[in-house]
Amino acid sequence: MRQRLITAATASTIVVGAVITLAPPASATITGCTQKYVTGSGGHRGAAITCKGDGRSRFQAAITCKRLDNGYEYRHDGPPEWAWPGGGTSTVWCDLGANVIHAAYVALP
Repeated sequence: MRQRLITAATASTIVVGAVITLAPPASATITGCTQKYVTGSGGHRGAAITCKGDGRSRFQAAITCKRLDNGYEYRHDGPPEWAWPGGGTSTVWCDLGANVIHAAYVALP
């Protein structure tokens, strides 16, 4: 019984240590972002957001889309990207028949 408790405590310590190790450093920063509205094949509309940083920060594009037929609004998120010193770009698309009404970036942990 005592050996099981020691093993469980050791495993818990390893898991906690892994979580702490994977957390981004507190000094990770995004220094600036630009956005560009894009139109893809078939008429899809979207946004490409480029962010620059120290190479230790991640972000993703987030857009609010509005359907042209019924006015329904919804959000789409782009793929996570790294904010490199030269810039990283996350591109996200609305469904066909919808326009982008808001674009932004979301800093990721």
